[in-house]
Amino acid sequence: MKVYPSLIEDQQIFNDLIKDIRKTPVVAIDTEFHCEKRYWPDLLLIQLAADGIGPVAVDPLAVKDLTPLAGLFADEKVVKVLHSARNDLVILFNDIPDFSVKNLFDSQIAAAFLGYGEQISLVNLVHSVSGVKSRKKYSMSDWSTRPLADGQLEYALDDVRHLVEVYDSLSADLKRKKRTHWFEGESESLLDPSTYAISLERLFGKARSAGKVKKSNFPLLWMLVNWREDVAREMNRPRFYVARDHLLCRLALLAPKKAETIRSLRGLPGGFVDKYGEAVVEQVNKCMEDPPKDVPRLVLPRHDWGYAARKDILRIFLKMKSKSLDLAPALLLPKEGFESILEDPPKSLDQFMGREDLTRWRKEALGSDLVDLLTGKLALSLKKGNSLRFIKVK
Repeated sequence: MKVYPSLIEDQQIFNDLIKDIRKTPVVAIDTEFHCEKRYWPDLLLIQLAADGIGPVAVDPLAVKDLTPLAGLFADEKVVKVLHSARNDLVILFNDIPDFSVKNLFDSQIAAAFLGYGEQISLVNLVHSVSGVKSRKKYSMSDWSTRPLADGQLEYALDDVRHLVEVYDSLSADLKRKKRTHWFEGESESLLDPSTYAISLERLFGKARSAGKVKKSNFPLLWMLVNWREDVAREMNRPRFYVARDHLLCRLALLAPKKAETIRSLRGLPGGFVDKYGEAVVEQVNKCMEDPPKDVPRLVLPRHDWGYAARKDILRIFLKMKSKSLDLAPALLLPKEGFESILEDPPKSLDQFMGREDLTRWRKEALGSDLVDLLTGKLALSLKKGNSLRFIKVK
């Protein structure tokens, strides 16, 4: 294999690197980026390591054409190993045209299925698997500065230096514990481009929950959410630079006809009225003249008399089930699934297995025990020594 420099700033060398990596079975990949003051994160470094290659870093500020990287990610023959892959992939999906992902291995997700906890850091995982302690000195570096300091570069390369070894260990453990298909089921969403698209409906639901907005105010709130998104995208600044969710709720309730009326709101960011006052009034007028027809429908909680009891018993069940499976409760049943089951508990195993709001592996793991619990066939019992257990009801 060709020997590559630790920092690649030449397009042809980068192209050759990707060609060589695609001849290997596994590649470790990581990125460095800045997102604190931007709408879209800025990609500032790409690190790669494979058998006999690297670790190397690619400078995307110098290497302008990253399409060869798209070819690598789409190559089904090469396993792409990333840690907490969603953070890296959202940038690559945005920055590289026609980007897609095949044969992905997220080491953080794999570790969660092996008892390492739901969100173990890469540093701690590498230490647990290989015994190597990575350096932390440059974790808060400014990756946009050039030239990069030698220490910065070595810190970045550490993120992929041992990742293939970690992959070998975790993939073997998943097979040994017969959890590979669970891991693959949890990883499916990472291959879907829609996972990385901005959901205005989700942002609307999040904004609504930040304040006491009545249903009659939903149309204006929806317009304000869309307005904020357009402004933030055009400015390339985070949404909160324009307006936080709670402010959008207050504006939706106030529905100001004049910009000066906005000044009556408490806790108003300095300069907001001068910057955006007229634009907000314009949204109010548009909403009054022609209310939007596409306001998302929000299913608000309607708690029945058994909701609180189900919530308490389900939490205990999840803690005990998670302990027996050596999984984090939030991995076994995330918040959305937890609330969905509370609102609409399954009445039979067939009904539960037919739900579309849970992945197949979760339905397999929870299965008949959860259904029996919610249909009164499984009871909570207190043993001697004050330990809890679930027992079948005859």
